[in-house]
Amino acid sequence: MRMWQRTVCRLFVLAVALAPASATQAQGTIAYFRPGTPFSFGPVPGFESRSVDLNYDGLDDFIFESSMSSTVLPLRGHRILMLPEPPPDIGGFVQPLTAGTVIFSELGQGNLVWFDGSGPVAGATLSACAWPFGCVGPWLGQTAYAGIELQFNGLTHYGWLRISHFEFSNGGALIDWAYETRPGVPILAGAVPEPSTWALLVGGGVLMVWFRRKRHERRG
Repeated sequence: MRMWQRTVCRLFVLAVALAPASATQAQGTIAYFRPGTPFSFGPVPGFESRSVDLNYDGLDDFIFESSMSSTVLPLRGHRILMLPEPPPDIGGFVQPLTAGTVIFSELGQGNLVWFDGSGPVAGATLSACAWPFGCVGPWLGQTAYAGIELQFNGLTHYGWLRISHFEFSNGGALIDWAYETRPGVPILAGAVPEPSTWALLVGGGVLMVWFRRKRHERRG
């Protein structure tokens, strides 16, 4: 048997062995959404305030607003991870997270808090601008992840928003987002549904059939 044939066979056997384990680890439990065009918000007229429906159930989940500051306002009991400003200031900045950060309830402890949109705070801030001083904020000119906590049917789900922010103004775009469909289960920032091992299994099987046909054709 040729080397490439042995390789395909090994991949096929590996896929068969991994398929049951893949099922027990609940593959495909992450709901992921990426609109064809990034969800823009910002100082452009008509885009100062925009709402987003994360699971497309017809109900708005967050509002992105931009005027002198750009903010994210959670709705319907949802929450976003925020670093509060020290007194006497109120409010705070949405905490930018790097890919792979574990998002779960305990993140809202210590310096960080889960903000639900209630109280005197207008929203969790991405950036703030004041003429002639310019703009401040941890999101200026960068793309990062925001940790979110969603309430669906009275159950808590963890997720992330990937936001790209302008460098010199209050605006940006929501690129994509995801959440764990299992309530109470943490999610990694940037995590998307993993391709099932069954794809490897099917692919290996197709390759084996193709190689077998080619061998038969050569034999006449």
